[in-house]
Amino acid sequence: MRAEKKLGPINATANTSEGIRLSSRVAQRTRVALHNGKFRLIGRWNAGPLGFNLSKTGVSASVKNSAGTFNFIKPKYSSFKIAGVQLRGKKAAQIQLVYMSMMAAVFLAAFGVRLLVFLAWMLWLPFAFVIDFLVGFFRGISSSQQVSKLS
Repeated sequence: MRAEKKLGPINATANTSEGIRLSSRVAQRTRVALHNGKFRLIGRWNAGPLGFNLSKTGVSASVKNSAGTFNFIKPKYSSFKIAGVQLRGKKAAQIQLVYMSMMAAVFLAAFGVRLLVFLAWMLWLPFAFVIDFLVGFFRGISSSQQVSKLS
């Protein structure tokens, strides 16, 4: 049996199996609670694909990608979804590590190609400047000689 009542900013919950809990929101995505005389700080924070959770069982940090979620601290809470089938637990964590390794390899390869193109461009620029300068210099000399012949 359960009863819940809001008393201003405080939520009061009485549960026959869990006992009495008083809780309140202290900041965005952060709550404090007094549960059977024990203090609890509960929070869920996200920054893009990274997540950080704080609960009575401890802390948890995870990263979310298109195939699921990998939990760094508690790998058994990881998930992986392929072809509509969702896996959870150790097997999902192992597949997530393989998936993230492949994605990192693709990212590093693309980054390497872009870096190579950038470095080649930076090495070519001084030569292009010198060539352009010399061509302009000799064209200027030849045009000034033609002007002096006409005068």
